Amino acid sequence: MGRRRGFDEAVVLNVVRDQFWTTGFAGTSTYDLMEATGLGKGSIYKAFGNKHDLYVRVFSDYCRDLVAQARDQLQGGPKAVLPSPMARLEHYLVSLASAFAGESPHRGCFLTKVTVDRAGEDEEVAQTARRAFDDLAGVLAGAIRDAQDAGEVADHVDSSTLGYLLLSVIRGIDSIAKADVDATTLERAARSAVALIPRAEPPRAEV
Repeated sequence: MGRRRGFDEAVVLNVVRDQFWTTGFAGTSTYDLMEATGLGKGSIYKAFGNKHDLYVRVFSDYCRDLVAQARDQLQGGPKAVLPSPMARLEHYLVSLASAFAGESPHRGCFLTKVTVDRAGEDEEVAQTARRAFDDLAGVLAGAIRDAQDAGEVADHVDSSTLGYLLLSVIRGIDSIAKADVDATTLERAARSAVALIPRAEPPRAEV
């Protein structure tokens, strides 16, 4: 029977993620991770591998959770807070804008930070980020298709293209929020993005 670890893995990974989130990959040493987690170098390497392995691990976990949260908020079903697909979509975008604007300090989304910091020079990070972006755009596209099925959005709209467009809006809001743009402006931008989606023509009244 294997010896049980003397630490909570989930807690350690959250601490490590926050350390990388604050100081980045290059700005974080193994000794920084040891100090933040309270673990020795041997314990960290045995449990998680080297610094790069740990970085990719927490980034992958974050991306998975981010996609799951988007899916939970945008999909319908008995647990849906808002019955209208378009209402759910607007609520999702506006809530993100509000969250990005309300941070102090403005550290933004970990997905955005890691992509900017490492994707250009780290293929594993780039692939993980690309999968996350594709998955998020897919969830947004699914919300558009739900809205089409509900008669809220025009049938001619390309849901996949629009999914990536809305994802670009979210990533842009994330970036400019770091310049301390006020929440009202960012929330209005999110609402405007949703308002620009072509709506379905109302059914004609029978004569």
